Amino acid sequence: MLRRPLARRLLATLAAGALALGVVLPSAVAVAATPDPSPSAEASSLSAAPAANGILRPGEPLSVVVTLSAGSSAVSPTPVALSIGSAPLGDDASLDRWLGGDATGQTLRQVATATVDATASGAQSSSTVTVPAADPALSSRGAGVYPVRVTAAGLTASSVVVVPADGPATPVALVVPITAAPLTRGLLTGNELAELTAVDGALSAQLDAVDGTLATLAVDPAIPAAIRVLGSAAPPTAVAWLQRLLALPNDRFALQFGDADIAAQLQAGLSAPMGPISLQSYMSEADFTGPAPAVSTVSSPQPVPSTSPGQTTFPSLSTLVDIGSATPNIFWPATGSAGAETVASLAALGTPEEPTRVLIASTSVAGGARPVAATVGGVSTPVYDAKVSRVLAAAAGQNDATRRGASLAAAQGYLAIARAAAGDQPVLAMLDRGTDRSRGSLRATLGLLSSAPGLTASTFAEVAGRPASEISLAGPTVDATRVAEVGELVSDEQAVDRFATILEQPELLTGRERAELLQVISVSWTGDAARQAVADHRAGTQTTLDSVGILSSDFRLVSSSAPLRPWVRNDLPWPVTVVLAVRPDDARLRVQDRTTIEAQAAANTRVEVPVEARIANGEVSVDFQLYSPTDEPVGSPQRVDVEVRAEWESIGLIVIVVLVVGFLSLGVVRTIARRRRTRAEGENSDADTPTDGIGVKDPDADGRSPAESADEFTPAPDDKDLRP
Repeated sequence: MLRRPLARRLLATLAAGALALGVVLPSAVAVAATPDPSPSAEASSLSAAPAANGILRPGEPLSVVVTLSAGSSAVSPTPVALSIGSAPLGDDASLDRWLGGDATGQTLRQVATATVDATASGAQSSSTVTVPAADPALSSRGAGVYPVRVTAAGLTASSVVVVPADGPATPVALVVPITAAPLTRGLLTGNELAELTAVDGALSAQLDAVDGTLATLAVDPAIPAAIRVLGSAAPPTAVAWLQRLLALPNDRFALQFGDADIAAQLQAGLSAPMGPISLQSYMSEADFTGPAPAVSTVSSPQPVPSTSPGQTTFPSLSTLVDIGSATPNIFWPATGSAGAETVASLAALGTPEEPTRVLIASTSVAGGARPVAATVGGVSTPVYDAKVSRVLAAAAGQNDATRRGASLAAAQGYLAIARAAAGDQPVLAMLDRGTDRSRGSLRATLGLLSSAPGLTASTFAEVAGRPASEISLAGPTVDATRVAEVGELVSDEQAVDRFATILEQPELLTGRERAELLQVISVSWTGDAARQAVADHRAGTQTTLDSVGILSSDFRLVSSSAPLRPWVRNDLPWPVTVVLAVRPDDARLRVQDRTTIEAQAAANTRVEVPVEARIANGEVSVDFQLYSPTDEPVGSPQRVDVEVRAEWESIGLIVIVVLVVGFLSLGVVRTIARRRRTRAEGENSDADTPTDGIGVKDPDADGRSPAESADEFTPAPDDKDLRP
């Protein structure tokens, strides 16, 4: 009796131990399997930003903000030395070399020192180095762009200061893109629009930056389209943003839908850049029912009223992509991608009233002359300063104040050199495409042009409209991989166009495919990200082409006229019309060769194909293939084996007949036997009854007296049915 409780306690202890091990051991294994990675060593960096965006006027001190960013290791208090060149940089090539870290040919003089405080790992410390205005190093400096260098903790940072020159102001025009981050979908979603157009959103920051300036806007029409297709479901902030965009007085022109790469399309063999063909699939009837939503009226061309009372009115494509009063036929290829062939192809899209204008980077111009107002083969090609544009884009995308100041000082240097080289020519700059630009960075970058000495703000129309000079273009930079990808995407789109004929409205599918294609070849997609975006889109296109197909397996026919019953699978959100073609490999099996099917949206639809077998027993292979109403193949063909057992039908009929005859015969036999048995029983009963000698039944044979028998038939005295 004592051993059983002891055994139970021992088992309980073992079970608890096993449970503890089961909980603890996996955790220990997980820790051992994922050791803490050793952090990679990160180097420290140094940046320097001259005050006043690098402008050094005579009689003013020179101040430079120095920021030390510690890497993986902390930095102790460090002395800082500031040096300045004795001679100005002569041209933009020497400025390129200096900012790139090449000090060849430059004579520098140390003019001030300071100290940067101790900096913890991953942190920043800043200090300001100042040279008094009375310092001999600053006096008697002529106009020009002077190199500046800061050294600290074995690190160097190169920058420039500009001593402005006297003379008439040079007009400078700036083009600012209004774009969103690159997409793989055709349009921004409602949630994305709500985020981008919020008070602190990226699109709101862009409008804040250009508001009150003379900047020309290059607007991606996919953004207004994304707002308008939502109808009454559009976020209020997005509607307000669109109203504000259209109300701005700035000159503007439309980019390609999704800011698609123009040069890559033409280099891939297209005669003209592609554009959207329909955005109907992005609109919901519920969002355009009832009173006209506010977003429908936010456009220059008003929606065309419906001719049928009660019918939903959807905005037209031109209404959806409207960006306001814009100058047509202006094209902005990616920097360095446009050559003479690209310009010639785009020229055909213009008219005498609205001629083509192709924006060309100064780095694409052959020879030394770089006039802003220029032509190539008679086509207007305004030339923008590529280097000024590059540093302006760097400043706009930099959220660190010191690094942004360094980029703005570099921009001042390039602008000063451009002004000196241009003579009476204006300067055109582009704030190249970019994402995640803060409101402060954009405002500071655009404010540079309005505050720079010797420059006056102008417009793109005024600069490009000046008398033009003929120029030659150097060979463009061709991304062969990109060009090949565009060709593959166009081929895929043609397959989708053929596939879409199964829809009553093919544009529901073709319009979505075109919008996504244009987004995928956006100029903002670069490097490995661009390759991945194309690969993902092509995989999605293949999924679309495989969304309608046949579901079937082998059949067994036990009758000469039983139908085949495959399924048609439709994964699309719309009903489709397809034709099922059936072809047996044996003429002894006759089938209905074509059957039209109305397949429901996102469902499998059963199909019955009549079959007549001319053989009693055998196996036949049958090929299935779906076609569109225009006879385009849809999905992959399928082959099934049909096993014909038509004699089973005859055997079954014979068995049924035999059973029926058997049951009927059995019934007749049983009926006859029952009648004979009844007759025999009756005869036996008569043979056993006594008679009176002459064959008459004895009335007393039942053993009763005559009187008892007579009483049986005597009516009761009270019987009302008395007889006379």
